[in-house]
Amino acid sequence: MSPNTNVTEIERCSGLSNIEFYNKYVKKSLPVVISDKAQWTSLEKFTPEYFKSNYNHIHKKVDKKTYSLSEIIDLCIASTPENKAPYPNIYSVPKDFPEYNEVIPNMLYGKSNRIFSRLLPKIISKQNNQQELFFGGKGCSFPRLHIDYNWVHTQLTQVIGEKDFILYPPNQTPYLYPDKLLPNYSQVNIINPDYDKFPLFKKAEALKITLKPGETIFIPSGWWHTTYIHNFNLTYAVDHVNSFNWDIFMDKNYLVAKKHYPKLAWIVKIYKVIMKRIFNLKESLFDRIK
Repeated sequence: MSPNTNVTEIERCSGLSNIEFYNKYVKKSLPVVISDKAQWTSLEKFTPEYFKSNYNHIHKKVDKKTYSLSEIIDLCIASTPENKAPYPNIYSVPKDFPEYNEVIPNMLYGKSNRIFSRLLPKIISKQNNQQELFFGGKGCSFPRLHIDYNWVHTQLTQVIGEKDFILYPPNQTPYLYPDKLLPNYSQVNIINPDYDKFPLFKKAEALKITLKPGETIFIPSGWWHTTYIHNFNLTYAVDHVNSFNWDIFMDKNYLVAKKHYPKLAWIVKIYKVIMKRIFNLKESLFDRIK
């Protein structure tokens, strides 16, 4: 899939140390593909046969229809652009596949991942996807160009198959016509754009890469993105909050609290300021990047 706009390639790297990754990409809010940090993807636990044999008791509703995991996998394997599998098929790793928490290592974007901290209330952390597995099939694509909820960073590792990632940096937002009700979603169909309705999209500049098995893409907070799948596909995704996106992450949570709990929303603002200092102090003393 190619967006109908100007496109450049996302950088692909190997051999980066954690400090190089942090300084070159995290600090500068730049996406990158890391090609040599996910050897775990070749384990037997990540084959379709293993999932079908050990997790067929899991059921998921997609487009108002309930499927077993085996049914989803078979439909994704048989998927074609003309007869697509149901999508997206998203499963929680901690809830559905808890054994994988011991298999998949962390790749930190900052000095810690605050979204997993015990200091972050569950009412906030549970609103984010945190750790997920996506199953997909040939021809499937994410429904809309979007920014991840609450402006988290996202790490996605390709386990099986190949997947196109198309990204737009935050400075392209004026050309992407954010939805008024859901401002983290674009109104533009980037494959077949309506230039009469969205004329500024002609100026938009995208980045693209095809993620291969064993590769991980880092998508910084605030970057627009969408995907297209070439074949049977399994992707692991984890959300991340650190010092770089803490403020906007908490600001988005404040807006949610203001909508649902208007009399208590002020607590989120105070928590944001106090915990920012505590997290920063903790990370400066105990969380060293090597």
